[in-house]
Formats: sequence, structure tokens, C-alpha cells
Amino acid sequence: MMAPMDKKADITIRDLYPHLTEAELAEAEDNLERYLMLVLRIFERMELEASESDHLTSTTGAIPCPVSESS
Repeated sequence: MMAPMDKKADITIRDLYPHLTEAELAEAEDNLERYLMLVLRIFERMELEASESDHLTSTTGAIPCPVSESS
């Protein structure tokens, strides 16, 4: 089991990519923010579609996530 991360040890884009210039870091941060906004939009759309069609699970009210079996 992994130990919980200390909140003071937040990882930044600069930590991940120390070789990038300030302009490149700003672009990377912008790209990450846009990516996360897209992921949020996809989640919200799936949640809306599931609630409209009553496909939410009855016990948790969550979107069901089918389990795929790998071969």
C-alpha cells in the first residue's frame, strides 16, 4: 500500500518538465487546463444522458461502468 501524499508536496508542471522555458510551461499549463475542461464536459454529458434515460445505478446514483474482461 502506498503512503498518502503530503499536501505540501504538490507537483507542478515545472517539477514534471524542468527543462521547459517559461513560455513552454505556460503553454503546457494551458493545454492541461483545456484537457481537463474537456474531460469534465465529457463526464457531465455522460451523467446527463444517463440521468435522462434512467441508467443511473439505483444504489449510488452513479453512471454504471461496465467491467471489461481482458483476454
